[in-house]
Amino acid sequence: MTRQQLIEKIARAIAEMEGSYVTCAKPTLAQRNANPGNIRQWRDARGNPYPTHRGYVDFVAWASDRFPGASREDMSRRALEEGWRILRVLVGQCLDGKYTQGKPPTAEEMFRVYAPAADGNHPANYARFVADKIGAWPDQRLIDMVTA
Repeated sequence: MTRQQLIEKIARAIAEMEGSYVTCAKPTLAQRNANPGNIRQWRDARGNPYPTHRGYVDFVAWASDRFPGASREDMSRRALEEGWRILRVLVGQCLDGKYTQGKPPTAEEMFRVYAPAADGNHPANYARFVADKIGAWPDQRLIDMVTA
């Protein structure tokens, strides 16, 4: 698979793990913030932080600030597009080793950083879940899945 396909598969597995696809009466935090990866913080190209809600980037608030006067539907669409875009950028940075001292990580190494135990996560379970979704082993270097 290509690097872009791998990024997409990982991003979709993360979104599933974070509750972006849950259907119930009350939206999950990921859904409420249009943040499919439940990303904690992000800065734009100028170094300005994105707004947060309950400790996670709130892409709805970002879209509301960035596109004043937009319809609710348009704002929601833009918020979700930005949430997905940033998740894909972050996954790409992870694959490149940005958060693992320059070394492309295994799924286990990636999720020790992405979903640390200090935040109440279970990184090993998270890594197994994502690895299973993308057809990898938790101890396999993720970048090794790129073949094209």
